[in-house]
Amino acid sequence: MASKPQTPAIKRITAGRLYLAATLLGLAGTALAILQALFWISPGHANHAVLILIACVPLLAAMVFAVAPRRTAEDDAPDFALTEPRASINLALPVTITFITLALVGMSGSFDDFAGFALLLAANAGRNLCDLGRALSMRRHPTRQP
Repeated sequence: MASKPQTPAIKRITAGRLYLAATLLGLAGTALAILQALFWISPGHANHAVLILIACVPLLAAMVFAVAPRRTAEDDAPDFALTEPRASINLALPVTITFITLALVGMSGSFDDFAGFALLLAANAGRNLCDLGRALSMRRHPTRQP
């Protein structure tokens, strides 16, 4: 009797690992953008006040997203399939925004013209940091509703 070919199991990732990876990608991208502005761009085209603001945005965004009401069915999911849009977007967005930011700043020679991309990247890292905290909190207290 011929055996039936098995379909590959869909790879799953826990919510904590997904948000940890997305947070680290976002923070690494933010750091790369700041380093590019500090060492590649002339000081006249990279305002240091903006760089300090961008460095503070992930923590500020995490605090704002922590108090903002947000309830979807996926917020309480303990894990995600890697093929789900939420997982792939969370992992691809920081990488994509990082490459766009670095390319635009590198080609133009001015960080100030494209600081909005770096702010978006930093705010996304803060949102992922908040989601990481929620995922870890839900793992410790599965019956607790935020």
